Amino acid sequence: MFFLSQLVFIAAFFPSSLRCRFCGQNDVSRQFEATNGVVCKALGCSGKIMCVHPNYKRGKIDFSDDNKDRILIEFDSLQEQNKYGNPVGKERGKRHSFREFSEQRFEFTPQTTASYQGIRAKNFNFTSTLHANNASLRIMVYMFEGHGNITFGNETTEMREGMLKFNIEIKNWQFCGKNDTDEECNAGDEGEFIDLTLVIKSKGKPKQKSENEQRGKDGKRRHPRCFRTIRHKKCPKQFDIGGDSEIVLSSQVMVDDEIRDMPGNGDYPKFKETANKQKFILRFPKAANRIFYDPGLEVGEADAGALALKNLPHLSLALLVLRFILF
Repeated sequence: MFFLSQLVFIAAFFPSSLRCRFCGQNDVSRQFEATNGVVCKALGCSGKIMCVHPNYKRGKIDFSDDNKDRILIEFDSLQEQNKYGNPVGKERGKRHSFREFSEQRFEFTPQTTASYQGIRAKNFNFTSTLHANNASLRIMVYMFEGHGNITFGNETTEMREGMLKFNIEIKNWQFCGKNDTDEECNAGDEGEFIDLTLVIKSKGKPKQKSENEQRGKDGKRRHPRCFRTIRHKKCPKQFDIGGDSEIVLSSQVMVDDEIRDMPGNGDYPKFKETANKQKFILRFPKAANRIFYDPGLEVGEADAGALALKNLPHLSLALLVLRFILF
């Protein structure tokens, strides 16, 4: 009993990077800043993406849970589904369901300067192998440094300086089939979809915007706008997530080399709140090799208090000069 208690005591003080079964000592991150002041960071252990405005009051970039203005995008689960929307695979199997992102290791590429449909951006990618299924998950991050329009399928959306894209690619996912000999597939199992669930932590509860709000102005700021044309007739779903921030989720997905609508007659992407978590469920059709999805994020401007603190030294200097002139 004494020996066991000693082990528990030692484990409590062991470095988390060594306790993490998958991440090992590769718990690294990538951080980058847009020219409008937004700073984002991606974690090598879990693949979480965090975005903030610098906290001028504390004099640092605050990615902690205490920062209520922080936006956190978390990969929650991947679940294969049949045509009825029911889970495929044995209950405790890991080949057709994945829920261990908190301990999943991602490998980063160096940050580069890129062009995304003609818009200048900073870019890096991070990739992980889902060993049980022998599939790969790659996230391609773009922080835009200019303005322009992005077209995906039949949707055209405005992109602006400081906006973020975190494109999602799943390759080589092995689906259950009717006559499959996979021991983790139940008899008669046939996978038709993959549900990817994202958890968003933000200042407010997500609220979907109407298409009229998407195409027009919203208060004093211009949010991402959708442009309808003869060729591009659809709009992605846009959600206000509080703090003047928005997430843009397309209703279309590239399956192998074909752009297709998400299954579900317009229900997906779907927002759902469970166990105090704000979840977005993305439903991808079955692919022979590759699934590619194209979401976006706009981080709201820093609040008035933060901006006042940022400008406080300049204001104090101006008042001092004014006092010298008048008195």
